[in-house]
Amino acid sequence: MKRTILAAFLTATLSTASAQSLRVGYYGETVTHYGLRTAYEQTVLSGLNENKGSSHILYAAVGLAVYRHPHNHIGLILSPELGYRRTGRRGGLFEVSVAPAYFRYFLDGQTYRVNKSGDFERVRWAGGNAFLPTVSVGIGRDLSVRRNIPLAWYTRLNLMQQRPYNTSRLTRFSLEAGALIPLKGR
Repeated sequence: MKRTILAAFLTATLSTASAQSLRVGYYGETVTHYGLRTAYEQTVLSGLNENKGSSHILYAAVGLAVYRHPHNHIGLILSPELGYRRTGRRGGLFEVSVAPAYFRYFLDGQTYRVNKSGDFERVRWAGGNAFLPTVSVGIGRDLSVRRNIPLAWYTRLNLMQQRPYNTSRLTRFSLEAGALIPLKGR
């Protein structure tokens, strides 16, 4: 079964396409840890399965998410991403992607340290850095397939592992929901 799917994808009309899209939406771990995410996508390979009326793309993207965990920190996530997206004949989307993300957080509040003379001094931009490998699975609908509207909506569940987190690692989940806007070459 897996070989048949792979063979169908590889034997489909593959081309180095130049389709570009912008992904913009809500990003957060919960309703109280809210933020925004944007990503620029470039199609690497595309294929069309004429028998089933579906299309497949392999895309590369670079994304930036900003969120706030009130009274704790503000987080920035920079994520280069490689993904696969299937669009069905009725416009249904399914996608999966991986991203070796960089996470930078800034503590929400004032942080102080004791200097050499024993006085307190404020630490500006206090926080930390972490590696945040991410796997995402998403669904949505491409409105251009049946309604000729150049827009798609999507939701994605992200599974991440923050390394380091204190002295170990932390598995985290986040949700994205937003729009996929074609920029060129659809």
